[in-house]
Amino acid sequence: MKDNLRIFLKKSGAVLAAVGFFGLFYPELSMLENTCKVVYLTEKGEEEEWNVPEGSELYYKLLSAEPEEIKIRSRLWEVISAYFEKG
Repeated sequence: MKDNLRIFLKKSGAVLAAVGFFGLFYPELSMLENTCKVVYLTEKGEEEEWNVPEGSELYYKLLSAEPEEIKIRSRLWEVISAYFEKG
């Protein structure tokens, strides 16, 4: 049992390392326009989309952004929190 778990963890670690390595060298393939959406708030409080740069340009703009300029939202987190709020 412990050997199977150890093998699984090694394989999982190798896959995660490969995906991370791929994303470092080819950010234009891992940062698609559907991955990130830039939204700004209007004076009325409505959200409007902004034209998002593609590929490596988006990656480098995210790296150079100030912490207060980035707000992370996750659709998965929203679904999970909504489930627990109902329950």
